[in-house]
Amino acid sequence: MRKLIVGLVAIFISFASASALADKKGRVFQTAKIQASEVDAGPPKIFSSAEGAAWLKRSKGRVDGRVMAKVDDAGMPYTIWWVIFNNPGKCLTTCGPADLMADGGLAADVAIFNASGAISAAIDGGGGVINVDLSVIAGEGAGNGAQNPPMDAPPFFLRKLNKNNGLCAEIHIDINRHEFDGDWVQELTYPEKPQAFAIFPPAEKCKGRHKHHK
Repeated sequence: MRKLIVGLVAIFISFASASALADKKGRVFQTAKIQASEVDAGPPKIFSSAEGAAWLKRSKGRVDGRVMAKVDDAGMPYTIWWVIFNNPGKCLTTCGPADLMADGGLAADVAIFNASGAISAAIDGGGGVINVDLSVIAGEGAGNGAQNPPMDAPPFFLRKLNKNNGLCAEIHIDINRHEFDGDWVQELTYPEKPQAFAIFPPAEKCKGRHKHHK
């Protein structure tokens, strides 16, 4: 469990901005850069070579997206994770690890569950690349159709993207590299060795609804 918490904290080492477009049907299209996660607490700090972009198409009822990222290694298993702050206005400042450590993510109603996975393909010049689709329906999460959480899961693994909250949640997408250490079920169930992430703020129409605590 300690490895899990350390890995989750490493997801949130910096911040990202996302660009967005809205259509007449109430859907919002957002894009964000993939940012490399810190992989060694240092000093000096060492970051992965991950880079790329992600997009989300959001409505009240669902969120669809795609992650296109260069990663450190080819031929390795990678998993993609939703990190959803259903109530970002309750984050301590900007949404991040402090909200998990303080109360298990209860105030910000944080949900973490598997989104997708891939074996990275080789690219010229070394390293690998992943290109995967993502989708989650509001009201769905760990234990609600997206992932069967382990019995000893922390509380944020048991939550979901709340109903009608596809536009107003803050959504982080986390890319994890896995090294087989004896249990593939464990590898697929828990985030491990975060390499990169992208951050998507709530839609513009939600900004008056969510005000961060100071």
